[in-house]
Amino acid sequence: MIYIEPTPYVLALVHQIVSFAGAPVDVLFIGANISQPWDLSLDGIPASYLPHGTIAACRCIAKKLSSAKYSVMHLAGWGHPVLLSALIVARLTGIPVSVETDSAMPVTQPWFKRVAKKLLNPLLFSLPVVFLPGGTRQERYLHHYGVPESRIVVAQMTVDVIAITKATMAISPEARRAQRTALGIAADECVFLFVGRLEPVKGIAVLLDAFSLAYAKMRNVQLLIAGDGLLRGMVEMAAASSERVRWAGRLTGQALLDAYAAADVLVLASVFEPWGLVVNEAMAAGLPVIASERVGCVDDLVADGKTGIVIDAGSPTPLTQAMLRLANDAPLRQAMGAQARQRISGWTIEAEAKIVIGAWYQALRA
Repeated sequence: MIYIEPTPYVLALVHQIVSFAGAPVDVLFIGANISQPWDLSLDGIPASYLPHGTIAACRCIAKKLSSAKYSVMHLAGWGHPVLLSALIVARLTGIPVSVETDSAMPVTQPWFKRVAKKLLNPLLFSLPVVFLPGGTRQERYLHHYGVPESRIVVAQMTVDVIAITKATMAISPEARRAQRTALGIAADECVFLFVGRLEPVKGIAVLLDAFSLAYAKMRNVQLLIAGDGLLRGMVEMAAASSERVRWAGRLTGQALLDAYAAADVLVLASVFEPWGLVVNEAMAAGLPVIASERVGCVDDLVADGKTGIVIDAGSPTPLTQAMLRLANDAPLRQAMGAQARQRISGWTIEAEAKIVIGAWYQALRA
């Protein structure tokens, strides 16, 4: 198995795969803390880092594959040069390859990129034996480029739903009230939560504008932002100018679970989001979700009006309307949160691990 970096999602999945596989599994990472400072340990799994540099990493992979030790190679996509090289080398050596993907059709793309992908993707996509798209939207992407149904196994991309559900349900109403009191949140206030990197693609500016409009019409709302990144200054300025906007910094572990427990609604207004694992997390914590139609998991998880609200991306108006709708209706929030937790209950990391292993056996039979 080759991944770009160890993340909480990847490590949880690998742990389950190793325990279920019934055969030795080797895990290779291209690097650590590539997208953000995860600072995670590889203890407990048969994992190591590839040598630094694309050429050195590819040589290492080629040497491993030439050992005749491996029956299947599993890749986390094809976008990184090391992953693409590993895919080509594996197929040249006759080793079947399974590939995870969260790719979906881009909303806008230059014409030359569309032409290039139309010409090259069918050839590229002929190399893996089995694809594991995260969900429905990612499956449609593969179909668009001619991958047949027989080579697709939907992975149901997710997080450790069982652990999150158990941990957040263990937080008593009294403890939740204490957390909210510590944050200066009254019992009748509706808290909107954002979790993620503070980058333009996440729709941070739209979120702040939408919340400002919502607060102008309804005073019992607060916005809690957890994360760090390029737009940290914008968020800090918003928090400094309004006592209703709070920036918590980047949260992990119990601090993140406490934030989910203290909040009422998760908001993800991204203008582009391949999947959006924070949606899985929030639903496991029993929160309804407001997500833009550009978030890759909405087709599978955010049923509009049931587990949350799906909005158009790029404009504060629909987000403000969704915020006001949920802020004004506590019973609706609770009903949506309960349906969200029920919807995500089957999307466990254990189930995903078994799907991946099943895809490996399918690759071996091909």
